[in-house]
Amino acid sequence: MDISAFIASNILPIITIIGGATAWFFDRKKRRADIERMKSENKSTEATALKTMQSVYDNFVEDVKEQIAGFKKRIEYLEAENKELKAENKELKKENEEIKAENKEIKNKIRELLAERGK
Repeated sequence: MDISAFIASNILPIITIIGGATAWFFDRKKRRADIERMKSENKSTEATALKTMQSVYDNFVEDVKEQIAGFKKRIEYLEAENKELKAENKELKKENEEIKAENKEIKNKIRELLAERGK
């Protein structure tokens, strides 16, 4: 059998093999390019996600700082008010003791007057 007769009788399988090899070669390059494109897109998406997360975190931190500053002012106000109320309470207790003492004196005078009347 001569080579041209072999090629003629097996032309379809030969073309299929050559076509498949060529398609595989070019498809492999295309897949590599697709993979590189997807990697680039993923990096871009990750960078955007990181920027978004950083922005959200920065806003959160700023809000917390503002809340803490507000709480500090509120604590200072309440401490001052507490100090004033303690001083007022101390004064009222003193006045109450004075009133109790006066009341005791009045009761004693009433008892004395009633005792004198009853004699």
